[in-house]
Order: sequence, then structure tokens, then C-alpha cells
Amino acid sequence: MPFSRKNLDVDVLIVGGGGAGARAAIEAHERGVKVAVVTKSTFPSGCTSVAGGIMQAPVDPSDSPDVYFSDVVDGGAHVNNRRLVRVLAEEAAERLRDLDRFGTEFMKAEGRFVAVGGAGTSRPRLVPVREMYGPAFIAGLVKEVKRRGIRVFEKVMVTRILTDDGRAAGAIGLNLLTGDLLVFKAKSIVLATGGACRLYGLTTNPPDATGDGYALAYRAGAELVDMEFVQFRACIVHPPALRGMPPPADGLPGRGGRFYNALCERYMKKYDPVRAEETTRDLIAIYAQKEIIEGRGTLHGGVYNDLSGVPDEMWRLFPRFLEACKAAGIDPRWQPIEWAPGAHHFMGGVRINERCETRVTGLYAAGEVAGGVHGANRIGGNALTETQVFGARAGRFAAEHALSASTPSISEEQVEAEIERLSSIYEREDGFPPSEIKRKVSSLMDRYVRVIRSAEGLRKTLEELERVGREELPRLYLERREYAALGEAVEVVNLVEVGEMVARAALMRTESRGAHYREDYPHRDDENWLKNIVIRLEPGGMRLEAVPVQL
Repeated sequence: MPFSRKNLDVDVLIVGGGGAGARAAIEAHERGVKVAVVTKSTFPSGCTSVAGGIMQAPVDPSDSPDVYFSDVVDGGAHVNNRRLVRVLAEEAAERLRDLDRFGTEFMKAEGRFVAVGGAGTSRPRLVPVREMYGPAFIAGLVKEVKRRGIRVFEKVMVTRILTDDGRAAGAIGLNLLTGDLLVFKAKSIVLATGGACRLYGLTTNPPDATGDGYALAYRAGAELVDMEFVQFRACIVHPPALRGMPPPADGLPGRGGRFYNALCERYMKKYDPVRAEETTRDLIAIYAQKEIIEGRGTLHGGVYNDLSGVPDEMWRLFPRFLEACKAAGIDPRWQPIEWAPGAHHFMGGVRINERCETRVTGLYAAGEVAGGVHGANRIGGNALTETQVFGARAGRFAAEHALSASTPSISEEQVEAEIERLSSIYEREDGFPPSEIKRKVSSLMDRYVRVIRSAEGLRKTLEELERVGREELPRLYLERREYAALGEAVEVVNLVEVGEMVARAALMRTESRGAHYREDYPHRDDENWLKNIVIRLEPGGMRLEAVPVQL
């Protein structure tokens, strides 16, 4: 066996070191339980560390939780879980104040939070940090985790959730540096692993967004929901040094930013004459992709973002972006940027209730790994709000469960099965390298399961993913005999499984709604599709079921 084994006992195990994971750890620790955070990267990790730094909260005098609730449901095309949205709306402001108390610096005027408007918000509700795009938002959380002395395991990838008679009992973590297998016994587990946008070739997400939490939860017996809804946003394609970076605030519509095709037409006026660039993210992505597909895209496969009309005082909010552009040899204040829709956020994820519970006792989920809050489309700023509201809830209820639950038993049979799985990949001499399979999967998803979809393309994707799963994944081997490479192989297995979830749900939903656009079913169908698609693992394989929206 190429691994050494270490056993560890905790009350609450947090899987993921981003905004939701850090907030869950703080809340659980506050209740006096033994907490550990595991991240396959370094702490802090995930999208929160590189996000724009804007959080939605109803703090403006003209706003209220009720108005916020309505905006989120409208933005999500009415397939949101209303109970989760109500929690988000009612608790966002308090979680904002928590962050302020922890040390995150938000923009303020006369001691009050500054709230501005944005696409999908009917009131000023976007509260920005003092320095956009960078570690400023998560800074307070990191400071508080360190102040409390919460133990963090870095460079450890959780590869399996262990169960005991239908309840979560622990997890197996692979140390990507040493090869140690850490077998955690835990009364509660919180998944806060983020999304899976690395399914796609063009994405704003960091490299670790590979859908691990979706796959872990699915195999452990939890359900997933809304996996067809993947949000795409403006993502730079040229110059190459900036590829994957989002233009600030979706290209600053309403602040002077405009979109043009290669014919120098301001094409958004054609699709949405009233709102133009100030429409929602789902429509911005769909219309840009239409222009590109129909031959009006740029040389590098994008459209233009003209930022020359953005006032100087607005640019002062984005110093990091200007510095990156300068290093790449352009000045966005007068030179247009080329962008295309890149994968940005998964609205779907692990199905939870208001307590962040899954259908597996003791297993919780929060942040982007969880589904139901955003419905078919997330309005800007709500990703960070979701991490704080549901991160805190997951930590609280996981701790309460741990305080009342008996100590679980670790199944040696499950541990040995996972050791055998990892060992077989590590020791195999030839076959298919993870990098080759990953490129193949990304190519499929980019071509057929991106912004604009059809039954024909989705079926082709599923046929190929099934073939890869049947013929290539069982022959995964490492081009370099390193534990980090083994982690990459596990990521590829997860990506293939999550790609199948997205494609199957997209094929099942025969309408267009929010971020899910079917060119063969281009209209929204409220009569038949005010439903959510739920995915679970059954003895015969992956099962999908359409259920009425949770009101």
C-alpha cells in the first residue's frame, strides 16, 4: 500500500476552506465543539478568495427582506426553494454585520454601509468591500478562524464520505504532499467545497472548482437539485494573459460599459431595447453566445466590452484589474476588451433544507455546493451572501447535532475499498492520463452543454461521457507518480460524474429558463416546468425526478 494511515476524531468536519467553510467553522466553534477544516488547496481557498467582494443585504432605508425575497425569486425565474430564499433575505444583514465585526472592511459613509444598485435588484442592495476583486472580502473570516485557533488541514483532498447505517460517520482525506490517508471520525460533516465550473474550458473559477462536493454527496446518498442551471458571465478571452478574468462588475453596465460585436453594433439594443447591457447575467450570456455563433464575434471568439465611458471615480474601485491590464499591455479605459461567456457559478447542488441538512443524517452543505437558493439564475452579489447565511446555519446545526449524537462507527470495509481504489490508480502502469480525459470532457461541455443547448448535442455528450466512464476511467493512470497527480485523477472522476448530472438534467428540462437555454425549446413553459429536477444514486444508477417547486 503506497499510503500511510492516520486516524483523527472531531465533532464537526468542514470540507472546504472558502467563505462558506470558514463561516461554518466559526459558528460551530462558537458552540464549543471540536472543529476541523480540510481544504485541498491552502487556506483560504475557493472562489470567495478571488471574488468581486460584493454582498447583497437589505440595509438601505428603501429596502426590506420582503423586497429582497421578491427580487431573488424573480431573478431565479420562480424555481427557487422559497424557504431557503426567505432565510437568505431575513438573515443577510446580520451576517454582513458579523463580517464587519470580524474585520472585513466594507465601503461606508458616515458609519453606514454603502449600498448600490445592480442587475436584478429593485433597490440599492449591493454592499462592496473597500478594495474589489481580491482577498478583502474573506479577510475578516480568515482573521476570526485564526483568532479562534481552529485547526485547518491544508493540501488534503477528501475522496470519500464514510457512512454508518445511513448517517455520516467521517471522511477519508488524501494528503496531496505526503500521501498520508487521514481517516476522520466525525459526528457531523459540512460540505463547503464550491462548484464545478472547471468542467468548462473557459471559466472565471480557480483550478480547484472540480465538483468534488457534488460527487461526494451523491455517492454518500444525498440528493442534488437544479444541476442544469449553470451561470455564465463575461470572461476575458483576449489578451491571453487575462484569459478567464471577469471584467469588473459584469462589464460595468449602467456605469458606462457597453457591449459591441465585431461589426461595431451595440447588439444588446437589439435583444433588450429597454435595459440593453443592464439586463440579467443569463440574458447577457445567451445574447453574446448568439452573436458569436452567428458569425458576428471577434477574431478570438468573443465580443467587445467598451469601458471608455466609465468615469474615473469608478475606476478607483478596481485597482487590481487596472494593474493586471497594464501588465498585459492594454488600458481598458480606452481599449476594448474581448470576452465570451465563461462558466461562473452553479445554481444547482446538494439538496438541503433550511437547516442545511441533506437526506443523509449528519451531512450538511452550504455555499455553492448547495442548491435551491438561486433557482434558474443567480443575481450578482448573492453568491457571497449565500456563503455567509448558510455557512453560519450549517455550522450551527452541525454543531447542535454533534452535541447530541452518539459517536459513529467507522466502517473498515469502506476504508479498505477507498484505499484499494486510490492504490489501483496510483500503481497502474499505463492507460489514460487524467489530463487527456479532462480535455475531452471540457471540449464536450464547451461544445454542447454551454450557454446554448439542444437535445442532439446533449445526447452526444451523454453517450461520450458514458463511454469515458465505462472504458477510460477504469484505466486511469498517473503520468507522474505524485500524490498531487492522484488528486487530479480523483478530480477527473468527479468531473465526469458531475458532467453527466448537468447533461441529463439539461436534456430532461424541455424549456428555456434562466441560465438554461434550449434552442430546440426556446420558450419558458410555466405550465409544465415550475419544477425542480432532483438527482439521486439508486441501485440501477443515476435517477432523475421532476418535483414541484418548494413553496
